[in-house]
Amino acid sequence: MEQPLISVIVPIYKVENYLDKCVESILAQTYTNIEVLLVNDGSPDGCGLKCDKWAKKDSRIKVIHKENGGVSDARNVALDVMNGDYVSFVDGDDTVTSDYIECMYNLVVKYDCDMAMCSFVFDYDGKERKYDNAPYKETVYTAQEAVCELFYQHKFDDYPWCKLYRKSLFEDIRFPKGIIFEDTCVAYLLMFKCKKLAYCNKQTLNYLIRKDSYEGAPFSNLKMKSALQVFQSLGNEHWDLIKLVEKAYKCRMLSFACHLLLKMPKHYNEKYVFWNKIKEYRMTVLFDTHARRQARIAAFISFFGLNAMQLAFKFVDKRM
Repeated sequence: MEQPLISVIVPIYKVENYLDKCVESILAQTYTNIEVLLVNDGSPDGCGLKCDKWAKKDSRIKVIHKENGGVSDARNVALDVMNGDYVSFVDGDDTVTSDYIECMYNLVVKYDCDMAMCSFVFDYDGKERKYDNAPYKETVYTAQEAVCELFYQHKFDDYPWCKLYRKSLFEDIRFPKGIIFEDTCVAYLLMFKCKKLAYCNKQTLNYLIRKDSYEGAPFSNLKMKSALQVFQSLGNEHWDLIKLVEKAYKCRMLSFACHLLLKMPKHYNEKYVFWNKIKEYRMTVLFDTHARRQARIAAFISFFGLNAMQLAFKFVDKRM
C-alpha cells in the first residue's frame, strides 16, 4: 500500500544558526514520502540562501520566499500550496527525531483518527525539561475530550508542532496574522472538527526556547495585543453549551492570565484585565479536581490579592 504524501511546513525567520540541524532532522525521517516546505519569511540573515542550497540537495524540498509577515502568515502561505494528504509543522530552530512523522502517522492508521499528537522536550538554551515523564502510553479521544485535555494542559497544549493533521481540517481554518499566541486561537477549532484524535507521549521533538524568540523575549505591546485578542476570540465561544469543556476552558484562561501577569511589567494598566479574569474563574478552578495543581494553587493565592499573587509568581513554574 502506497504511503500518502505528508507535508512538513517550516516557517523560517532569523534562525540561520539552527536551520541546518532542523532540515537535516526532517530529511532523516523513516517515513520518506514527505514534502518539506521551507518558508523564508523575509529573514534578513542567510536563511534564504541556506533554504535554496537545501532544495538543490533534496527534491522533496520546496522553498517559498516571501516578505516578512510573521509566523502565522508563513504557515498560511504554505498551507495554501501544500500537496500532502496530511500536514505537520516544525519551527526552524527545532529538531525532530527520525520517527517524528512515522510515530504520528502510525497512530492515524491504527485508530483511524483525523489528528495524531506526540510529546516533546523543552530546551531552555541547553537545559532540557520533559513535557511528559510518564511511561509510554497511547490514548484516543473524542473531539470534546481532546479539547478538555488541551485546556487542562495535562498531556498536550495548543502548539501546532508535534501534531499530524488531516489536510481537510484546514479547509476553512488559518492562523490569525499579526499576533503571538496564534496557536491558542486555532488549536481547539481544529480539534472540534475531528471525529477522533490520538496521542502518545513519545518525545519526538526538541523545542528550543531562545532569549530572542517570542517565547523567551521580554513582555511587549505585541504580547499585550495578542493576549487581549486571545481572550476575545475564545470568549466569543458558547462554552456554557458544552458542559464537558466549560470548566476546562476556565482553567485554561486562568492559567493564561497568570502566565501573562508573571511576565508583565508593573506599569501596564492592562494587568487588571487579566486580574479580573482570574477573579472571575478562580472559584471554579479552585474546586475543579481535574485542574492542574499549579492552577489550583494560583487560584487559591489570588484570594490574597494581586500584589501577593505577583510576589508568589516569582516561585511558580513559568509554564503555568
